[in-house]
Amino acid sequence: MAELPEKFGKYHVLGIAGRGNMGVVYTAYDPFADRDVAVKICTEINTEDEKRSRVARKLFFNEAHIAQVLDHPNILKILDAGDEDGEPYIVMEYVEGSMTLQSSCDPSSLLPISKVAAVVCKIAKALDYAHRRGVIHRDVKPTNIMVTLDDDVKIGDFGIAQRVFADTTHVLGLLGSPRYMSPEQIQEENINGQTDIYSLGVVLFELLTGRTPFTSPRLSRLLHQVVNDPAPSVLDIRPDLPDGLDSIVRCALAKDPRERYRSGVEMASDLAAVFGELEHRDDILDEHDRFGAVRKLSFFKDFSDSEVWETLRAGVWESFVSGQTIVSEGNLDFSFYILVNGNVNVSRGGGVVTRFSSGDCFGEMGYVSRTKRTASIQAAKDVSLIRINEAQMEQASESCQLRFHKAFLHTLIDRLTHSSGDELAALGVEGANRPVAPNLARRAIAEPLIQAER
Repeated sequence: MAELPEKFGKYHVLGIAGRGNMGVVYTAYDPFADRDVAVKICTEINTEDEKRSRVARKLFFNEAHIAQVLDHPNILKILDAGDEDGEPYIVMEYVEGSMTLQSSCDPSSLLPISKVAAVVCKIAKALDYAHRRGVIHRDVKPTNIMVTLDDDVKIGDFGIAQRVFADTTHVLGLLGSPRYMSPEQIQEENINGQTDIYSLGVVLFELLTGRTPFTSPRLSRLLHQVVNDPAPSVLDIRPDLPDGLDSIVRCALAKDPRERYRSGVEMASDLAAVFGELEHRDDILDEHDRFGAVRKLSFFKDFSDSEVWETLRAGVWESFVSGQTIVSEGNLDFSFYILVNGNVNVSRGGGVVTRFSSGDCFGEMGYVSRTKRTASIQAAKDVSLIRINEAQMEQASESCQLRFHKAFLHTLIDRLTHSSGDELAALGVEGANRPVAPNLARRAIAEPLIQAER
């Protein structure tokens, strides 16, 4: 392990705060101001690759130059810049205990939706401040946004930012992170602050769902999607989200900048309205409480925590009081149900055929065959359950879909193996009253599912 440098200029190095693609950030002490600071150096500047070194130097000094014109509580302050033995450095404010927003984009650790609205509202206002001073960030993404210990945010890394009215040469070209780029940025067209609005829309989408709107291992395919394909609705992935948030995401991700928010203030205003509504919603069970209840169910025993979160957010959490009908005989219903808490009665023609309790599943045949329900299901006690349909699961990751379908298949086979003929008939397996029906039905249903997984 390389030794720590002792000093950069007047700044005494204390340790390493983090490493990035372009360099290292050190924690340091400023004896004149009596405060801790962060010192960033760029390790790419003095590489043997002359072109790469030249670009890195341009980006590095571009950040130092541009950030000095910005003074906003949600933008990371640049305090100083210098050169130590041919190695340039930037001195920034030190935010103790901060983490990037990337840690809140994992499906297993998403923020409460009210906090997402509040965080993105602050970012939108900070970007509006920068835009009104002629600065376009051009690289808004979770790893460039820090979250402080008191849940405040700081936008950093203005390396590829552009000043609209500056006389200096801009850092041009396709620089940045393609998943967060606006269509006009990818096509290298003239841009304005609305390109940052689009990128912030991608960040908002990811904070709400745990994924970006467009993903592809092939760069050419990803760029094509961003430019041409409509973004999916966040409600397709998380039906529990309020319509107001979906409308905001759609507006921010509009392909045509003329249909997008004109400013960060406009977006922040809509977010503030939704945030106010969310603060007064007391009917939402905390997501982590739901996760805890679902995690212990046998259906999810082979799921990773991340896959449980994805399934939980792909489905709809519903509650029913004792005696309330969940599924009505004769109705079209293509959903699969996982019973989290409570008991339900399955009845056909007015008579109870069987009962299900916490951890049981029902609705397999409707999910597979998309036919009318052959039985009614009523809550025998107060019930909480997850309702999932095929369209919702298609929005989950491939690994989550595969895990779900395997668990679903095992549940279905178990149902066909252990249920009586009357129970199978009530649950929609035609001809189940014949002795061989369970085996025939098992083969008829299981084989297509197995082929689909392959």
